[in-house]
Amino acid sequence: MRYSRPGIVAVLLATEVFIGGAILWTLRGGHWMWPAQAAGLHHVSQGGRTFAPIDAGNAPHVVIDDPDTHVVISPSTDGKVHVVDDTRTVGWVWGTPASNTVSVAKTTDGVSITRRGAEEIAVIGLDFQHTDVQVPPGAFVDVRRCGGADLNGLSGQVRVHSVDGSIKGRDLRITGGRIDTDEGRVRLAFAGANLNVHASAQDGSIRLDGKRLVRDEDLDTAVASVQIGTGGEPLDVSSKDGSIYITTNGAL
Repeated sequence: MRYSRPGIVAVLLATEVFIGGAILWTLRGGHWMWPAQAAGLHHVSQGGRTFAPIDAGNAPHVVIDDPDTHVVISPSTDGKVHVVDDTRTVGWVWGTPASNTVSVAKTTDGVSITRRGAEEIAVIGLDFQHTDVQVPPGAFVDVRRCGGADLNGLSGQVRVHSVDGSIKGRDLRITGGRIDTDEGRVRLAFAGANLNVHASAQDGSIRLDGKRLVRDEDLDTAVASVQIGTGGEPLDVSSKDGSIYITTNGAL
C-alpha cells in the first residue's frame, strides 16, 4: 500500500465530498446525491494478471521499468520468462484504472516489462502494486526503475535501480553490474559469487558479515571495496539514503 501527498489530499477532498453529499441528502429529503460523480469519481475493484510464459532464449535481456512497483525476481525452472502482475486497486478513484497495468512484450534481445503511470488516485481503499518476474539463469536483469526489489538466486548480470525502496538479494551468484537505490537500505547475500564490490552509502554505514567496515563521520558517507570469493567482475553498490549490508553465506 502506498501513501503519498496527493493521496492524502485526495482523502481530505473525499471527506469534503462525503459531507457535501450528506448535506444534499438531507436537503433533498433523504434522496442521496453523490456530487463528485460529475468530476469522475467512481468505484473500482481491479486485480492483477498472469502473462503467458515467453521463450526469449537462454540469456535474454529482461528490461523492467516500473517506478512505483516493488518487483521480485527469481530464476525460472523452464528457461522462460514468467510475469505476474499482482496489482490490487479497490476503492473510490478518479481517472482510468485500466491505465495502471503492466505491459509485457518480447523484444529482439529479450523481454520488456513496463507499467504506465497510474492516472487514478485511490481515495478510500487499497492501492497495492507488486510484480513477480522469473527469468532464465543466464538472463541479464535490467531494472531501469522500480519501487524496491527482491533478488532471489540470480546468477547472471544485473543492473537494478530503485527510485524509492530498499533492495534485498539472497543466494546471489551474479556476474557483475550495478545495484543502487535513491532511498532505502541495500542487503546482499552472496553464495559462490566471485566479485569485486565497490560500495558507497550516504547517510549510512557498510557492513560485511555483520562487521562495520567504514563510515566517514565528517562527510556522512561510507565507501569501501570488498572482494567476494576470488574477486573478478566489478559490482557497484550504492544507497543515497541508507546502509549497505553484505554477507557471504547466501543468507540475509
